[in-house]
Amino acid sequence: MASAPAQPSTPAAAPAPARDTHEQLQGVLWIETAGEYWGAARSIYAGARGAIDRGLSDRKWTAAIEQTGNFGRLPAAVILDLDETVFDNSRFQGRMVLERRSYDADLWNTWVEAQSASEVPGAVDFVHYAELKKVHVFFVTNRTAAQEPASIATLARMNIAATPDSVLSTNENGWNTSDKSPRRAFVAEKYRILALVGDDLNDFVSLVDQSSSQRLATARKNVARWGAQWFLVPNPLYGGWDRALTTGVSDDAAVLAKKRSLVTAF
Repeated sequence: MASAPAQPSTPAAAPAPARDTHEQLQGVLWIETAGEYWGAARSIYAGARGAIDRGLSDRKWTAAIEQTGNFGRLPAAVILDLDETVFDNSRFQGRMVLERRSYDADLWNTWVEAQSASEVPGAVDFVHYAELKKVHVFFVTNRTAAQEPASIATLARMNIAATPDSVLSTNENGWNTSDKSPRRAFVAEKYRILALVGDDLNDFVSLVDQSSSQRLATARKNVARWGAQWFLVPNPLYGGWDRALTTGVSDDAAVLAKKRSLVTAF
């Protein structure tokens, strides 16, 4: 008896095509090559120096929404974010572009441990200016406590002195979320905050689960603080603004389609 004819095999799914026009490509090139980025970052930090001077002469001055009570006689401090504020990680993002891949936590940890980040223009001079004025410098970062030693070593390589007490990371002291408000409040208990410097709205105010329109409304609500007490370093690569655009969407093609649907044109 003849055997049954072989059934045709199901063809393997074709691999997803590489996306050569990676959505971060332009941003990486701008940060890595553009004099405009260098000038923008230096301008931000020059403005932040002015906040130190004005804050030192005005005991009612505070940049932190979390700061309340009788803070006028507290010693002065500034708070900075680390990534894309002090540390330029565009080469890590560049690898994501060249390899056509999305964020990878293990590769990020390898990058952090390599201590290869560059300085965001103006950051080191600003820290040294604060120190010259006897202003304490704190770094509030969403790097983890496990990454703190490498982060402090990277700061040291940039000639910035930091300790575990001045670098406030996630997963330490009960700070188990990316919301930085509790850490700003922690600093504000003992110091008067003269300036906040960051690259994301969360570096200035709590924005838990806010949509893009809510984030914009929050930014506008605090219009008097921008350029006076709050200083934002441009980051076109990633951040809360980017995640808010595609909440609940993870597939690469769907993310890109969602973003294209949000573009306005004439």
